Amino acid sequence: MLPDAYVRSILAKYELPGGEGSPAELVSADLKKPITEWAGRFLLGVRFCGSYAKGTRVMGATDIDLLVSLGPRTPLDADKLYERFFDFLKRRGLNPRRQSVSIGLQHHGLAVDLIPARQEWGGSNDHRIFQTEHQRVTRTNFDTHLKVVKESDVIEEIRLLKIWRNLRNLRLPSFCLELAVIDALRRHAHHQPAANMEVVLQYLKDILPGAPIRDPANFENRVSDDLLKHEKVAIAEAAAESLKRADWAKIVW
Repeated sequence: MLPDAYVRSILAKYELPGGEGSPAELVSADLKKPITEWAGRFLLGVRFCGSYAKGTRVMGATDIDLLVSLGPRTPLDADKLYERFFDFLKRRGLNPRRQSVSIGLQHHGLAVDLIPARQEWGGSNDHRIFQTEHQRVTRTNFDTHLKVVKESDVIEEIRLLKIWRNLRNLRLPSFCLELAVIDALRRHAHHQPAANMEVVLQYLKDILPGAPIRDPANFENRVSDDLLKHEKVAIAEAAAESLKRADWAKIVW
């Protein structure tokens, strides 16, 4: 089997269903009830903002990312909103976990990441979020994230790298992964996933350990700062090992 045909068969193997009636849609609808109870009149909406919305989801290790968008008139900033939301979910018995900018929980067998955010004034749809690891409030735009990824034309390569990452139990947050793939393939032809995967692996080996990856919605946000040094080293070493393999079945399976 030719390399492109093989990696596309792997992509098909890890396809995750979506759309109306899918588990993700049902969980989202179910969680909107307690979220609305908590946020009240300040709630602008609850919507998908991660891999499910971008079309980069793969079976096996995909969280459902839900943006909990509150209006600019909300009297608390993002840090206080995060803590109040966390306490509310805990009181409701949903067993929340503090994460980088989200609150993680398991609901009906699915991993869900809830991102409480307060919209900025001015109609830009920028949102203020709380970064727990750095204990700071920052600004970003989830619409920009969605646009950058969906218009990149490298969705196959992004999904392929997620499969590669998951098979090796590497910690590489999905948004950082998506931006790394886009950066690596910026000057390369599209619709050749096998050849492009090799380019991406080379990027992870040589560039990722030292290059900052920035949020396209706010260049002050270094998305790559979410990775610790030893995590970058582990990714680079795994990429180097994969590049030595002549058989695609030993790279993704």
